[in-house]
Amino acid sequence: MLQGLARLPNGLSVRPARPSDKQFLRKLVDDKYSDLKTTTDLPRDQLEHLMEIQLQGQTQGYGAMFPNAVYFVIEKTGERIGKLSLDWDGEAARVVDLGFIAKAQGKGYGQTVVLALLQACGQSKCPLTVVCLAHNVALLHFLQSHGFEAEPPEAGAAHILLTWTPTADAMRQ
Repeated sequence: MLQGLARLPNGLSVRPARPSDKQFLRKLVDDKYSDLKTTTDLPRDQLEHLMEIQLQGQTQGYGAMFPNAVYFVIEKTGERIGKLSLDWDGEAARVVDLGFIAKAQGKGYGQTVVLALLQACGQSKCPLTVVCLAHNVALLHFLQSHGFEAEPPEAGAAHILLTWTPTADAMRQ
């Protein structure tokens, strides 16, 4: 199923994460929570500790919730720019986490990865599930325009669960 992710368009590639990627994965956490540096009065060492706890919590939390998850680093022409955590049990796939460093955000790389996952899931005849922030209208529109269907969210929910089920055409590609 994951063979189609090795080489993607626009110089992108996805490879299994390695222990040597830990500092890069930490940078992703730092970028994600960069607003804390300007909105909190925490001393630098406490902020650094908080970021380390966040990375550790993500790693352990994902491992407990998604024991079949595989972890990837996304590269652009050999430079690490993002990560993909994918739970796949052979019958269904779920994007657990997809994120990019600040300088790689908003360039369509996430869309490229999702489209490759759709193709791989179509070939494997398995559905793909994605969780999206409810206020991320652009991502919701993109996913729905590519056949994802949203489950009705609970009132005030911060996230929306969307599922793509392969069509007969997708399974032939």
